[in-house]
Amino acid sequence: MIDASTQGMGFYYNKSKTGISRIVEYLIRGLLESPEVALSLAAPSHLAETTRYVRESYPDQTIPFVNRRQEQFWAGLENTLLRPFGRSSLSTKGIRQLFYQARKRLNAEQANFSGVNLPHGTIYHAPFYAIPEAIGRMRGVRTVQTVSDLIPIIHPEWFLSGEDSVKRAIAAIPPDGWVVTISEATKVDLCTHYPHIRPERVVPIHLAASPSLFYPVSDASRKQAVRVKYQLGEGPYLLSLATLEPRKNIDHLIRCFSRLVEEKAIPAEVKLVLVGTKGWKFEKITAELSRIPALQSRIVFTGFVPDEDLAALYAGAVAFVYPSLYEGFGLPPLEAMQCGLPVITSNVSSLPEVVGDAAIQVAPTDQDALCQAMLTLVNSETKRQELAVRALEQAKRFSWDKHTAQHIDLYKRIAHE
Repeated sequence: MIDASTQGMGFYYNKSKTGISRIVEYLIRGLLESPEVALSLAAPSHLAETTRYVRESYPDQTIPFVNRRQEQFWAGLENTLLRPFGRSSLSTKGIRQLFYQARKRLNAEQANFSGVNLPHGTIYHAPFYAIPEAIGRMRGVRTVQTVSDLIPIIHPEWFLSGEDSVKRAIAAIPPDGWVVTISEATKVDLCTHYPHIRPERVVPIHLAASPSLFYPVSDASRKQAVRVKYQLGEGPYLLSLATLEPRKNIDHLIRCFSRLVEEKAIPAEVKLVLVGTKGWKFEKITAELSRIPALQSRIVFTGFVPDEDLAALYAGAVAFVYPSLYEGFGLPPLEAMQCGLPVITSNVSSLPEVVGDAAIQVAPTDQDALCQAMLTLVNSETKRQELAVRALEQAKRFSWDKHTAQHIDLYKRIAHE
């Protein structure tokens, strides 16, 4: 049984469609295709949205859905009222918000699964939200909690106050529960900060990049189209993709790029393209730009870029630069490598696991090292080609089929305990 609440959130609220919802989608689809798994779904929160997500995403499949009767009542009533409207209409959004507030006031938003009896031997997997307390107490039901990272715990200064979802999820893991982490680095962090969690019950399973979205693009017209669409000009560009927030270290990247510009170390036509939505403390980034007005013509902020444009955007770049301070996994460098793009990234947390020896790794606070790495790739076509070949080989080590298979292996291991 998989908690699919993230899918309901992302299905109706596009701004909530994060990397987590994409990961859960691949897992659900992979398990549905496996003859070894009898999959059912649950939604401890946002049940109305999640049931409609299942109905519209899998119209030809019957997927068992488990929730208590109170939540089924709320979901049925809400879906009845929503049916006449389009999924993204203002009226629909208003009704969903009204129901969310009503359930919250009545303490019904987080289903506690009281009154639900799951079959003996059920494995309940929570890929993001905490395992419901009632599930953790059920005899004969085994649990798996996915922990993507411990960033809010290790670096609370990078988040707004009140970000405690990771703490809640870890606190809800039963003594005999299992944990999936998305990297060895996250497993180490988890076992270091929570020594009561037994390392032998923590299983790292790597993520992957979508093969249908991220691949080498040789079509010059496609690459030219994204240049025009995002006003990139005709010259070479360095690319970075991240939410523009402190953890991603974009202000450091801008400082390093500006140093190369001021020193005239790179050709005047080279630009830095930053893809991503504005995040917390974006003013640190704008402050860097305002310090050097001439730099503004050399840096392009694209804002959000839809999936269908990303491969061509990656393929048209000189290199991908990702100086993040901490990652639970680090999908963007893998996506870039799968597109055949040379990568510069940090040598901390999980990033070395992802890129191996197929990228240039630098300390995320070392300005000299990052400047030299960018300068090397801008000036050396030979080095770019070498890294591009290694990048494509490294990317082959990750796949969603492998991700699903490793989960199934874990479920079998749990079932035979």
